[in-house]
Amino acid sequence: MSLQPQGLEPIPQATSRLAHKSSPKGTAIMRLRDALGPIYQDEAFAELFPRRGRPAEAPWRLALVTVFQAMENLSDRQAAQMVALRMDWKYALSLAPEDEGFDYTVLSQFRQRLIEQGAEDLVLEPLLAVCREHGWLKSGGKQRTDSTHVLAAVRSLSSLESVGEALRAALNALAEIEPQWLLEQVEDDWFDRYVHRFELARFPKAQSQREQLQRQVGRDARRLLQATEQPQAPQAVRALPEVQVLRQIWQQHYEEVDGQTRWRDGPAVSSAERVVSPYDVQARCARKRDTDWLGYKSHLTETCDEEPDALHLIVHVQTTLATTEDHEVLAPLLAREREQGRAPEEMYVDMGYTSGPLLVQQVSLGTRLIGPVATSSSWQQRAQQGYAPQDFTLDWQQQVARCPQGQPAQSWTQGQDKRGKPITVIQFAKAVCQACPVRSSCTRSPDGRSLTLAREPVQQALEQRRREQVTPAFQQQYALRAGVEATISQGVRTKGLRQARYRGQDKVHVHHLRIAAAINLVRIDRWLEAHEQGRPARRPRPLSRFGQLQQRKVS
Repeated sequence: MSLQPQGLEPIPQATSRLAHKSSPKGTAIMRLRDALGPIYQDEAFAELFPRRGRPAEAPWRLALVTVFQAMENLSDRQAAQMVALRMDWKYALSLAPEDEGFDYTVLSQFRQRLIEQGAEDLVLEPLLAVCREHGWLKSGGKQRTDSTHVLAAVRSLSSLESVGEALRAALNALAEIEPQWLLEQVEDDWFDRYVHRFELARFPKAQSQREQLQRQVGRDARRLLQATEQPQAPQAVRALPEVQVLRQIWQQHYEEVDGQTRWRDGPAVSSAERVVSPYDVQARCARKRDTDWLGYKSHLTETCDEEPDALHLIVHVQTTLATTEDHEVLAPLLAREREQGRAPEEMYVDMGYTSGPLLVQQVSLGTRLIGPVATSSSWQQRAQQGYAPQDFTLDWQQQVARCPQGQPAQSWTQGQDKRGKPITVIQFAKAVCQACPVRSSCTRSPDGRSLTLAREPVQQALEQRRREQVTPAFQQQYALRAGVEATISQGVRTKGLRQARYRGQDKVHVHHLRIAAAINLVRIDRWLEAHEQGRPARRPRPLSRFGQLQQRKVS
């Protein structure tokens, strides 16, 4: 397909007349077209298409349709039907009333083109550029970030189910490209085991029979993998992705010992590397407090300036593996915001995003992180008695430490912990600690008290934040972060944010980007409507009947 940018197409008069006749007050989509224009321009997508070939559907229309379908939580087929049937959609897309639209598969092809060209940002960034032109989005200010779990569009599998389904997926793929070769490799009983879905409900009940099935599946998978490695095996067989996934999953759960296939006591890789489903190799199993899930994480960042007339917009979306820690996301996120010229002066986050190094690093770059940090892990801190690290006097310049009883430290050394992070280790003399009258309140170690701290600026930033975060002033300031949870709730309840519709991290990320764009459009429409009617853009949540009764009682 080729692209010849045509520029902005005006709304046909017949479409405008019929749209306003059917909706005299207009719809949200019509109002947004009037206020913002088409948002997307073909020129931005020109690099994604060749200059020769069959003309492509206008990409600015396809981008707008992908956002509209997220606004109304529609499938591709339903969105294509709306283009053909809905007059307000035709109005926004500058289509004639008789235009029949396009086949629904064009939408998936368009998203795939964005992914292949690394142009996913073209879903959200053009809308943010329009908002900046209208003065709704500025650099500096305040932003807040939070994450939520996202369920993958595949089943959660046990270890044996994972191997069995990987083998079944490989057999189905081989049967499609090399059926004759596959018939020469399989045994007759393979059809009974792997024709149907490999699932727990079909497993034998007795433990001995299950262990026998484990060994049998491992031998079957190993035999197929060995066959694909033979020199006479077709090249297409060796390069088949399903075969590569089978090999990876088999190695996670089986091993070869003295020529025998044995089931491992546990997966050979960490949770961050473990492939659970052959149908989505990037989905990971994770747990956060009481929530277990297979899938991804979505991190949403929005503006949160406190001016009464401020419009809160989602400015950044990041989709990560479910096993990615929140604090790993924050520095790249803020770096991207600086590239776009909208880095905040204050970023509101929860404890999962904060750390001492991040507090120091981001302040030096112009962004102050507002969020609690973890308290000291010492037993004195947990018991709220005895001498915690903050009770010691430290002279970082002279590298001298004194305990609460005035005794100097024996040694002060710099090093690294097991994760490679720089630390300071302060050790007090064993004899001095054993003779100390308050030793039981200070240490339980027979070798004397020791302190393991971060380096000077990081440790001081942590101690300062720990003092701040228990004060009413900080808690009142930090309350601003809670609004991002409402944004996530809006995405979950109305846009399907927590359920992946597609397989693969890149496709899920594009889905989240268009959800963010859709939420922004909904908020812009409500903001414009509020201004037109002369009322506040954000109204307090109405009280329930029971809440109103309480208010009457108090008054």
